[in-house]
Amino acid sequence: MKKFFQLLAFILFLGSISPVLAMEEPVYLAIQEEEPVLHESVEEKSGFGEWIKEKQNQVEKSKITENAQTIDPLEAEIEYDVLFERTPLLQGFTSMEFEKGPIATFKPFVGYQGVLNFDFMSDSVFKSDYESSFVEIGLTGDFRNQPISYNIVLEALPQGDSNYFRTFIKDYSLIFKYIPNNKIYVGRFRTPIGFEGGVSSYTTPFITRSQISRNFGGIRAQGTKIVGDYKFADYNIGVTSTDRSHSKFFPGVEFNGWVNLKPLGNTDGRYGKLKIGGGLNAGHNEFDYNVVGAYLSYKFRKFALESEYAISNGSNGGAGLTRNKAQGVYTTLSYNITKKLQVLARYDFFDADRTVSGNKSSEYTAGINYFIKGSALKLMLNYTYRQSDYEKNSNRIMLGTQILF
Repeated sequence: MKKFFQLLAFILFLGSISPVLAMEEPVYLAIQEEEPVLHESVEEKSGFGEWIKEKQNQVEKSKITENAQTIDPLEAEIEYDVLFERTPLLQGFTSMEFEKGPIATFKPFVGYQGVLNFDFMSDSVFKSDYESSFVEIGLTGDFRNQPISYNIVLEALPQGDSNYFRTFIKDYSLIFKYIPNNKIYVGRFRTPIGFEGGVSSYTTPFITRSQISRNFGGIRAQGTKIVGDYKFADYNIGVTSTDRSHSKFFPGVEFNGWVNLKPLGNTDGRYGKLKIGGGLNAGHNEFDYNVVGAYLSYKFRKFALESEYAISNGSNGGAGLTRNKAQGVYTTLSYNITKKLQVLARYDFFDADRTVSGNKSSEYTAGINYFIKGSALKLMLNYTYRQSDYEKNSNRIMLGTQILF
């Protein structure tokens, strides 16, 4: 066992310093159509002249078919969502199956993200540092003879100034799959406060989330939720406690709901993928608060556009419990140059309190993502120029490494 963990540590070290540690090429899914039958057998033709003519017709038809396939949106549509696949690199080696007992499968994993920062302040002050964004240790698997899964995630790094053991247990939940296209979570999990605020850190496009996600979302809570995914809609709706770090048993209750409509869900991707969504987070912890958000995304072949707006009357997110009436919006454009290389840019605006002046900040970010093995092993480079009413303008370069094994 000691040698096994030494091997994992060695792989992590290599993955964090070298982009050449590439695993096998990921499979990129393309929508395919059945090949048409373009010719009859030669034996059914009579005469040498007819045979020559038939061969010429076959060549012409092949050219026409080849050209049609080149411009057919269905053939050209590549599912670049596979870039965000986050199956642990060593899952096939570390996973275990049991023939007896209540547990059928046991799948441990370790996730790590480290960031090297270079900050250039407007007064010529330069500073740099290296930080570990997260070190997660997870256990997932399935129960025997029941459509039930379990998920446990531990955070090895201290989070802020809070008690270490309050944030050590990050997630713990049972996932019930009795209803087709739906999953019911019971336990502690990420809550959908905003679209980006409700997705995994492994698949966010930039090293840092948008300002509305950092302030309103990106948190966990205890409770229950149902997640559904259908052709024309998906949703994430639940009721949870307003406690964020095991500091209070049940200080209040909150509702979290997010719904996305998919108008092009029946077009097989021919015209791209369109999502129009919205959601509400409303609860009570010392006082009432609520956050309302709207979301729009469109993906077509290698191109993607994403935009989200949120407004609050008090909030209880990543920035803590506050009465501030804030709002913000971001827009992201991305383009996949190759099956591994992606470029992207984001405009991000946030007003920390609409009722007073001098609380606005804007961030302009450009980035490059290199997916060695989907999001399980990738390199990230971000540049951000930040303008602020209450801080000095600054430039930041971030180099990030992410590995999941």
